[in-house]
Order: sequence, then structure tokens, then C-alpha cells
Amino acid sequence: MFEVHFLIPLADNEGRVFTDTHHAEFEQAVLDRFSGLSLLPGTVAGQWRESGKVFSDRSRVYSIAMSSITHGHLIGELAEIAKVHYLQDAIYVSYLGLAEI
Repeated sequence: MFEVHFLIPLADNEGRVFTDTHHAEFEQAVLDRFSGLSLLPGTVAGQWRESGKVFSDRSRVYSIAMSSITHGHLIGELAEIAKVHYLQDAIYVSYLGLAEI
């Protein structure tokens, strides 16, 4: 098994908090592809700089077990779904010891 972590924002870029229903829809997309997920306890605070401005956010961390490296294309697919679903330009994904945004 390979473990993958997705950092999913608690609010959109305008500060509107995502509902439990909104998160449940993303979780269903995970279940459809990987048959399981774990929501890690607590939240993660992050910051990044873009065009001289510092942005801050809080995220929930999903841990997903992938049964084979041959299913890696599903990680990219899920990242694209998350970007659209959460109105983000990028989603932080940690996979095989590497991070990609």
C-alpha cells in the first residue's frame, strides 16, 4: 500500500467556509476511486506568497491508501476534482515522499 495525503481547504479564497455536505461530496469521489479514506485529526495551517502578497489558510488532511503504484493516475484525477470542487488553483498532495501543488 502507498499512502497519499491531500490538504483540503476549510474555506474558499473569499473566506466562505465549506459545509460538511461539500466535504462529503469530495469524500464520495475518494471512495469511488480508492474505496477508503481517513480524515486525520485537527487542521493544518499554511501560508504561501504569490505576487508579493502572503496568503494563509487552514486545511483538513485526508489520508488515502492506494493498493498499487499503477493506480497513480487516480491521484492526478482526484487532485483535478478537488481543485474544481474547492475552487482552488492548486491542491497540496503528498505522494511517495514527494509533495506537489
